[in-house]
Amino acid sequence: MTMNDLYIQFFTIATIHLFAVMSPGPDFAIILKESMSGRRSASLFASVGIGVGILIHVMVCMFGLGVIISESKILFDFIKIMGSAYLLYIGVKSLIENIQYQNHNNKANQISNFKSFQLGFFTNVLNPKATLFFLSLYATIITNETTMIMQSIYGLWMAVITGLWFCLLSVILTNKSIIGKVQKFVGIIQKGTGIILIAFAIKLLFSNQ
Repeated sequence: MTMNDLYIQFFTIATIHLFAVMSPGPDFAIILKESMSGRRSASLFASVGIGVGILIHVMVCMFGLGVIISESKILFDFIKIMGSAYLLYIGVKSLIENIQYQNHNNKANQISNFKSFQLGFFTNVLNPKATLFFLSLYATIITNETTMIMQSIYGLWMAVITGLWFCLLSVILTNKSIIGKVQKFVGIIQKGTGIILIAFAIKLLFSNQ
């Protein structure tokens, strides 16, 4: 494979992934939920968690596990149910909890940051549709001539870009001017986010492979 082929392959993968990551989905809903707490760090940690989750999907596809998951209805349905249950749990929790702005740093916030990381990570990892997306990406664009090193570079690029995209959203959504404008409606936004997450959970649960 020539360098020109690699450039074309990389540009194709990067472009498709960028449009995919910018499309609204469960990950965006999670970032919106965390941003409404007023704590930028919580949203940033969730963004990093989503980016790390991308690496899991990439490794699953690189080592052939993605094919096993896509071809096994039992395994695929199990992951789908787990992902739906997790989104449903977060959605219901968003409906019943009251958000309080937290702008100070303490031990409790550090624990919360770790929970935010877990939230972003598991939301992404437990979405089998994401695995199928990367599987189709690797199956249709990457050839047998593409080395494992290059495949790893592609995966790392997509993980970093995903994390940076949601970090950018986090910074925008937690901007003081924006927070000041939406603070009166934060409860409504929180409830709306919960409904969106529940809708994603139902959609994922009843979607066909």
